[in-house]
Amino acid sequence: MDVKLELLKGYIADYIDSHMQNFDIDVDKITDTVAISILAKVKGIICDENYSDFEVVEEIVRTLEANGIDCGGRHDF
Repeated sequence: MDVKLELLKGYIADYIDSHMQNFDIDVDKITDTVAISILAKVKGIICDENYSDFEVVEEIVRTLEANGIDCGGRHDF
């Protein structure tokens, strides 16, 4: 890992977090909508009989990553 990059990411995250307290948006409404959408896509992938087990996992990982959710290196091959 690049230490400078990790420190910068931490600084940016802390800065955004400290300024979110006065941010006038309904965070729950936005996150619930995105979370429900992702879950619906994952359910659709799991229920699709056209995918093999491997393909199901691959499609779920792609869906999560497309929404900014890092799945780590375990599945990175």
